Amino acid sequence: MKRTTRTIAVTRMIGIVVAAASLGAGLTACADDNVVNDASPQSETTSATPQIPAIDVNDNVDVRRYYTVESIVRIVTGRGGDKTMVLGALAAAEAESGWYAGNSGGGPGMTRTVDVFGWQSSYPGGAESNQATEAAVQHFMDVAATVPPETRNDPVAFAVAVQFADPRGYDPGKRVFSRASTDRDSVATEYTASLPKADAALQQVQ
Repeated sequence: MKRTTRTIAVTRMIGIVVAAASLGAGLTACADDNVVNDASPQSETTSATPQIPAIDVNDNVDVRRYYTVESIVRIVTGRGGDKTMVLGALAAAEAESGWYAGNSGGGPGMTRTVDVFGWQSSYPGGAESNQATEAAVQHFMDVAATVPPETRNDPVAFAVAVQFADPRGYDPGKRVFSRASTDRDSVATEYTASLPKADAALQQVQ
């Protein structure tokens, strides 16, 4: 039986429809596969933590600063201090002297010999001597035993409490590195700013 032109056209149309349907199904399947792939776990990216320069033990000045940090960590932990107390002592010493005892100045008429916690020092051999540094840390821990226990839960609160409890009388307006600081809150702000450096230094000597 001969097919008419109309029959042939209809047959072709049906074929096109079927092919299109098959193609659509295939594309849908691919799309579904892509969805599954996109839903796979992605590795989390974190922003890079700013790197604080470590103490350069090959530098003549930094060698002495390293000794100060090492002494603080060794003495504070040796006297039962935990990480909070170590960080507090390190932050206070960095803010007050840059971990560098000796002749320091904060402006005209302010040049004087200070220990690692910013106190005027007349220790035999100079404030920069190893013995003077260790004596300063020991004194810091002596005073630390007198501060309220609740201050020992935060490095900055602990350090500020110790400095202000010192019987020599902490006067922030006369500190070498505090300069314009005239109250407890501003001292706490300076110690807080030194805390990241303290943490980096602690990691270096451990």
